[in-house]
Amino acid sequence: MHDYAIFGHDRAKIGRWLGVISISISGGIAQLLLSAYTWIGIEAFTKASITTAIIYFALHWLFNTYIWRLPFFEIANLSGRWKLLGQTLEENGGVKYNWDADINIEQNWKEIIITLKTKNSQSYSQTATIEKRHGFGGWLLSYSYKNEPKTEQCYELKAHKGYCQIEFDKDITKGDASYFNNNGRRTFGIMQLEKVIND
Repeated sequence: MHDYAIFGHDRAKIGRWLGVISISISGGIAQLLLSAYTWIGIEAFTKASITTAIIYFALHWLFNTYIWRLPFFEIANLSGRWKLLGQTLEENGGVKYNWDADINIEQNWKEIIITLKTKNSQSYSQTATIEKRHGFGGWLLSYSYKNEPKTEQCYELKAHKGYCQIEFDKDITKGDASYFNNNGRRTFGIMQLEKVIND
């Protein structure tokens, strides 16, 4: 997985709030341990230490894994498996050939990876951004990728890099995409996606 950007979302601000909450919780725990020593008189309570760093690490893990998915934060959760129907186009807009693939998206708050697999090759994302589409709703995923043919196809197909944009509907169940490839395979086309498995 690799880092990705979310337009309109300030990760540094979330980090600061996690820090404030960590300090508050660790201070509260320290007070409870001191009170427990006062009430019970067991010295072990005064030697226990829950550091702010441990609490911050736990909160960050929870946020990165689960909490970011809450609707309040307005971050698209694209995780899951998608069926794809693609069309490689000719310069005049005609269809050169049709193809199909599976796309798997793994995502947490900080990282994402988009993997596309066809019968002849597989591609992996290298960079990505997510942007909310205002007005019509939905989300725009833009990413660059590296494609590698399967071993038995390496004489006919060449490894190459490319760029793709997928516009998802507001329910994140369908998407329309366009892509282009550069050196190694100068092709371009369109794709239609439909989610089949949620993550």
